[in-house]
Amino acid sequence: MTSPAAIEAGIARVSEMGLNAIELAYIKLRPEEINAVARAGKTHGVTVGSTQITFDFLSKQRDWVLRMHEQLGCTTTSVSVLPFPAIVGKRDRLLRFAEQLDALGRYYRERGLQLCHHHHDFELRDYGGECGLDLLLRNTAADNVGLVLDTYWTARGGRSPQDAIADHGGRVKVVHLRDFRLHWKYFQLTPVDAALGKGNLDFTRIVNSCIAHKVQYMAIEQATARPFEEVADSVAHLKGLGYDTLF
Repeated sequence: MTSPAAIEAGIARVSEMGLNAIELAYIKLRPEEINAVARAGKTHGVTVGSTQITFDFLSKQRDWVLRMHEQLGCTTTSVSVLPFPAIVGKRDRLLRFAEQLDALGRYYRERGLQLCHHHHDFELRDYGGECGLDLLLRNTAADNVGLVLDTYWTARGGRSPQDAIADHGGRVKVVHLRDFRLHWKYFQLTPVDAALGKGNLDFTRIVNSCIAHKVQYMAIEQATARPFEEVADSVAHLKGLGYDTLF
């Protein structure tokens, strides 16, 4: 989605699949791109349920972030990835980031925008005797910082996605639905993500956990060279499990 025209065409294809919302991520966050999202959303009945943006951009472009979300009618954003110093650092670096994240979340909350943190498997490793994600959530206020839980990264980090949703209760605002499977690469089994139903995760349990714990929004995500086909397969899998009413 590298141009306004590509954005509008992409949102049209999403609508044709029966999806009525998207998470906005990895596009240029300039007025022309955001205008294209707004136009296409209005034309095709597709809303923006959430966004993913880097911590640096969220920190430095606060006025534009607020205007952009107001234009799109979106009330939830997330830090797309843990900043590099916190990834490679130890407990003190993660705690420093937690302090910054909480302050930024308070700023946005006071202006009507919910800030979340989107995790990978970095946060599920040990930070001085405690899981990094638990440490991050324990050192931020629930009102200021929600959680975007990713089913693939949770499974890759050794946790059950449905149990993690339950464990973190009301902190989980958004869930990324991605399947997990093992793939032979260079004579060893390597974890990769997959379209829903093409891997090992139980999406009946995962979606039911989302519903039980009042997750606001679920986004189908996958790293693939065939995004529209794979998303269509994921939609078909969810509908086959009986979740037609979620679309």
